[in-house]
Amino acid sequence: MIKKIIPLILIMAILFGVFKLLSQKPSSIKNTVDTSQSELILFYGNTCPHCKIVEEFIKTNKINEKLKIDQLEVYENKDNAATMVSLVQKVCSDQITKEGIVVPFLIDTKNNKCIIGDTPITDYLSSQVK
Repeated sequence: MIKKIIPLILIMAILFGVFKLLSQKPSSIKNTVDTSQSELILFYGNTCPHCKIVEEFIKTNKINEKLKIDQLEVYENKDNAATMVSLVQKVCSDQITKEGIVVPFLIDTKNNKCIIGDTPITDYLSSQVK
């Protein structure tokens, strides 16, 4: 019985997370991109303090001049949130937690890697520019 309940709870948690992401108010942010050509995609929330750390790191260290990173805001942009859910399910579905998908979330589509959190992402970006 327990073995049947755990997957059901996990599915419900994922659906709740997707619903929460997609039910945010519409945004004037129009920074959607064609991710089929992207190598690094950073999903972030505009009010997330951990995301601000990653954004500041990218700006301070001029990472965008060394690596092509597409940055997509997901708190207010439903299209970007849907893109994030789709890519995470495709590339690294094991990273979906009971809370849903957290940000900052970096996907390296070239190497099929997912990196979550400010410090792991800044460390990964540093290693990629060396």
